[in-house]
Amino acid sequence: MLKQIYKNMTVFLIVGMAVACSSDTLDNVPLTEGDEPIQLNGAMTRTLGDASDPGDGLLITTGNPLAAYSGITFRLAARTVESPVSNYFINSSIGIGDAGDMGGRNKITGNVYYPLGKKAINLYAYTGATAAANGNITLNAGTARTNDYLLGTGTDVNGTTSKSGKSDDPIEYITFKHLMTRVDVKIQVDGDVEVTKPITMNMRFLQSGPIVNRGTYNIFNGGNATNNASAQYQFTNIGTTAQTHYLVANGTNLTTYANQIVSYLKIDDYVATEDDLKALTFSRANKGGVETDFILSPGLAYDLTFVINRLKIVDIQLTLKDWDPKPGSTEWGYNPKTITLENDGSGYSFSGENQITQMVLKYKDTDDKVYQYIGNGKMDGSDNKIDFVTLPADLSAGKSLTADLYTKDGLLVDGITINPSSGDVLQVLNLGQYGMKINGDVLEISTPLQFALMLNSWSKPDNQKYGITNTIDMGGVTIKLIPQNFPSGSVLDGNGNEILNVEIDGNGMFNQNHGTLKNFRIVSGVIKGTTSTYIGSVCRENYGTIEAVVNQANIQPTPGQANAGGIAGFNNNNITACVNSGNILGGTKVGGIVGSAAGGNIIACVNTGMLYKDAEYIGGIIGNLTNTYPVVKSSFWLTGTARKNQEVSDELAIGNGLVVDGVDAISADLAESSIRGEAMNLLNTALTNAGSPWKFVMNPAISSWPMAVLNP
Repeated sequence: MLKQIYKNMTVFLIVGMAVACSSDTLDNVPLTEGDEPIQLNGAMTRTLGDASDPGDGLLITTGNPLAAYSGITFRLAARTVESPVSNYFINSSIGIGDAGDMGGRNKITGNVYYPLGKKAINLYAYTGATAAANGNITLNAGTARTNDYLLGTGTDVNGTTSKSGKSDDPIEYITFKHLMTRVDVKIQVDGDVEVTKPITMNMRFLQSGPIVNRGTYNIFNGGNATNNASAQYQFTNIGTTAQTHYLVANGTNLTTYANQIVSYLKIDDYVATEDDLKALTFSRANKGGVETDFILSPGLAYDLTFVINRLKIVDIQLTLKDWDPKPGSTEWGYNPKTITLENDGSGYSFSGENQITQMVLKYKDTDDKVYQYIGNGKMDGSDNKIDFVTLPADLSAGKSLTADLYTKDGLLVDGITINPSSGDVLQVLNLGQYGMKINGDVLEISTPLQFALMLNSWSKPDNQKYGITNTIDMGGVTIKLIPQNFPSGSVLDGNGNEILNVEIDGNGMFNQNHGTLKNFRIVSGVIKGTTSTYIGSVCRENYGTIEAVVNQANIQPTPGQANAGGIAGFNNNNITACVNSGNILGGTKVGGIVGSAAGGNIIACVNTGMLYKDAEYIGGIIGNLTNTYPVVKSSFWLTGTARKNQEVSDELAIGNGLVVDGVDAISADLAESSIRGEAMNLLNTALTNAGSPWKFVMNPAISSWPMAVLNP
């Protein structure tokens, strides 16, 4: 049943309105490339235009599966919006239908970027020949799919409203329309002829006539294709089976054309006379009982049937049709297929806040081509029901299926394995708590949303292992981060990955750490304090282990918040091989590694961030020491970071001035060159003596300061 319903209904490109371009003088002054990639989502699976009006030029979708365009070259061009108009780039190759996702629709990719300075540009995508600087492309009629020229322009989400884009507001959608007129030509044999019936017909058109083989079309300004008067076109070997022709849409009305059109006609072995040729004209097109002229306009599609007997054409029948059989509206023209999404028992529930709002199903065929199918979650309380308007014809077990899953808060997980347990049920494999992939006994963190859900959860289980698999950019997370405790026996291993744009209104990524946090870099962001005594980048209070963590985010205590540390606000256990480069912008008891300590071990740590000079106590390592003495081994801070007055060299390892036997004499303030030089040996010796698996190295490509890596 599924195969019957969805046969040949793979993802479609759609048509839409062309973006009007300024007619101002073209000024091709090069623009400076920026760092925001062009973002376009191709193949919105909707139809557009008014199918009842054959002259609107907005019809319909291509009606061809996306795979049909895999061998066709797609190009991208961009022009500035404001005067003077300038080509930003032109004829840049792009890929279409790539495996991946950009906002939930088939991806268009290209190595092009928005200009610096937030300068707005209009975007144009097109197939066929390369475009000239003025935007003209050459159109060629023919029967190959490559003759089905497409033009796409940046639009709003509805696919109809033209939209320009810039680096801080990139275009996310591109909408395609046809530039050609599609004509399906066939012959119909008159029932009164003898047993010997005509088999084929060949027809050639006058070179100076209205049907041409090529023309030009402007991708920027639109308009009908310009005739090439010396060109000609022919229908060759026409049989009873329809043959598709893509004709140059030059705007000619063939019904009202007054002169001779056909220059040559052969039916089997009979060649028509000149008088017969002069008498051949095209009738009006019929569509649902309404007649209209036969016009070569972009996006129109016709059935052209020549009714013939043994020696001549006795009738020409013309039918206007939608290029795609679905209605020309922004609504689906048929009922979607509802799929039930279920977990394999790995722990993730699809209900409530976890409801899947969008699913991008990816199917890899035997040729390793990946096709994408977009499904939307039903918002009627059916938490695990997904509506698909296109699906693979065969969803039986053993097919290579993966998916990207979205909730209302964005991308939850990408590339998760899918098992088709039946025609109406898709089973998600190894999807654990917070939408993380399960890999053995580790929950893998691969998206910012997963990380945010884990941080915010107050019910994290004990003895759970987490592993970060790639860079996590928290800048796009829409949910507010509300830090909770990290539980006993649990491990968060960053695997050396970066966490970007951490914005927390709290007192650290975690409140209390009772487990192990290790091997990640907080590269950017700010930690803003709330009503608490302590604040740190990694955690408010550490009762567990923190190892090989780098913090570069600034720490902003709230007024009245006393203890502020670069790694932890309070420490009563182990902090090893950590580096703080973030600035601490407030507090009364401020330390480069911890704000306050009541025991614990700080081994081989470095602070290079500026500490709040108006604090009561400032310590290069610890701001304030309470009644239990800690152990501090071979830990250093950058000279000048722990001074209240830059003219007075009075920096201390412990801000409240206590002399502690556990603090070795090696720990001291050092100049930049010393921290990057001889201090490396001292740091690594301390780690070796402590039996630590870490060692410090210099990696200028990542950081200008030492950082800890696993010692092989």
